[in-house]
Amino acid sequence: MKRLRLSAQIFLLVASMIVLTLGTAFLLFDYQLAESVERAQAERVQGLASVIATRGDVREALAARPIVRDPNSPLRRDIETLRESLGIDFITVLDRDHLRLTHPDPDEVGRHFRGGDEGPALAGETYVSRAPGTLGVSIRGFAPVRTTNGAVLGAVSTGVTLNRVGLVLAEKRQGGLLGVILLMLVGALGAGWLSRYIKRVLLGFEPHQISQWVQERQALMASLHEGVLAVNADGELTLINPAARELLGVEAERAIPPETLETLFAGDPLALDRRLTLNGRALIVNRMAIRDVASEGGGSVVTLRDRSEVNRLAEELTGVSRYAQALRASTHEFKNRLHVILGLVQLRDLGRLERYLRELDDTLIAPAAARVAKVRDPVLAGFLLAKGSEARERRITLEIELETTLPAAEEEEVCHLLVTIIGNLVENAFEALAERETRCVTLTLGLDAGALSLHVADSGAGMSPEQCGRALEQGSSTKGEGRGFGLAMVKNHVESRGGTLALYSAPGRGTLVEVTLPYAVAVSQVTDPVT
Repeated sequence: MKRLRLSAQIFLLVASMIVLTLGTAFLLFDYQLAESVERAQAERVQGLASVIATRGDVREALAARPIVRDPNSPLRRDIETLRESLGIDFITVLDRDHLRLTHPDPDEVGRHFRGGDEGPALAGETYVSRAPGTLGVSIRGFAPVRTTNGAVLGAVSTGVTLNRVGLVLAEKRQGGLLGVILLMLVGALGAGWLSRYIKRVLLGFEPHQISQWVQERQALMASLHEGVLAVNADGELTLINPAARELLGVEAERAIPPETLETLFAGDPLALDRRLTLNGRALIVNRMAIRDVASEGGGSVVTLRDRSEVNRLAEELTGVSRYAQALRASTHEFKNRLHVILGLVQLRDLGRLERYLRELDDTLIAPAAARVAKVRDPVLAGFLLAKGSEARERRITLEIELETTLPAAEEEEVCHLLVTIIGNLVENAFEALAERETRCVTLTLGLDAGALSLHVADSGAGMSPEQCGRALEQGSSTKGEGRGFGLAMVKNHVESRGGTLALYSAPGRGTLVEVTLPYAVAVSQVTDPVT
């Protein structure tokens, strides 16, 4: 079922309430109007009856003997002229025998009065009644006709039919109905304006969309590692997520010092990658102004990032830390050998210098170069040599086995990806040997049918099946807080390139990590022999 838009709901609700309210009011008005019109007509006919009953010609006609009941009598003519000028339906003069002396219908003159409600008038009462007669149901006013000494000679009855009352009521009702219709139109226009205004304030979105976005925003704010703060146009804090409280070192919103907010939200409303130091933490701050369609000002939003965390992640993603760590070990090893060479040169012991250089070539340089001779990418080959130097510095045996020649990759970023993967896996293997007597790590590389296979095995303590299951989860580590990102990042890199990663381990038997990656060879090296 299609959901009705908010603007339509508001319009229908307001319009229906206006129609219902005005309709109820009109019904009450109509009921009171009917009562008022009938009451006014009743008072009118009663007053007319009392006035006509005091006329001399009426007294004379009822006092005459015999009484003249002639349709053409002067009394009837005068009474009919008066009736027409007053706009009522009948004026009837009746004697004590209930016989009519006047009536709008000449044929009814001399006949018995109809309705049965004339008795009290002939007994001397003045009143109003409603009864059917020859002209239909009518509202009747009665008054007795008395002699000068108070004796009742007869009675006068004046009345208006309900049809005439209905015409009067309809005329008065028409004006009220026009007013109600006009108010309804004005209310409908107001409802339409209100619905459009609310829709504009809500930027055209529906309530269910806003509700969903609020829930999504709450989940998003809670899951973000970046700090997010927002203030309104008056500078009041309206939003702060858990990450922002942690970066600012506060427990709740009220604990944020005003000077901290002023520092964060001061300056240009559009500030990108601004560097600040707050509470001893180096932060990267971005600020963006909020435009509020309902008012002139809207406020601002600020995002916070830990600069050290950004730098660490950048280094992890680009492999810079792995390069730097490996090159540092290689440089340290080279400096030690250079010091030996300089010492022998200063002693001018050329024989021992020659033997030392030959030993270096035979035991280190030549074997190391031979191990990476099949690696055609100079960056990757240099990185492997540097890792070998790092392993020797840490007193670890690093075996590099190349099953086939490894040509350079078609994409340069594949080389950086391999440096990151190998660096993380080999570093994890080195750390697993920290407390082991046998300290050996084997790195195996091979290329077959466009797929690169990479195996890293160590002689460490190994892991239990439960530890293996959690090892690939981000943040899961037995090495302390802030660790557990390397292996999870490697897995994400591998899967993003369409590769696979498998982890095998057992307590006391070390760990093996197998990685398979699609590997497109550079065009310039396609013709190189692959052994």
